[in-house]
Amino acid sequence: MTLPDVKRRAPAAALVVFYLYIGFHAFSGSQGLVRWMEHADRADHLQGRVTALESRRADLQTHVDLLSAGSLDLDTLDIEARQRLYVSKPGEITIWLDP
Repeated sequence: MTLPDVKRRAPAAALVVFYLYIGFHAFSGSQGLVRWMEHADRADHLQGRVTALESRRADLQTHVDLLSAGSLDLDTLDIEARQRLYVSKPGEITIWLDP
């Protein structure tokens, strides 16, 4: 190749290198297609966790409502205290059976 041929082909070669550089970073750069798919997968995973936590919160809120002062059933409170805290009245014999 002669010098005029190299000078004539240099802009095309530079353009090809530039397109390869842009294509590489569009695919695997910090904001590329691969990273975008990873973010989408993480968003799906976190949405599943949020749904599970919302369900758990609803269950706990129901339990709190049952034990609130306005709707407190003393028998329910007595059963909860005996089961969770192993409380019994003085002089009372309690026999715990494994479920």
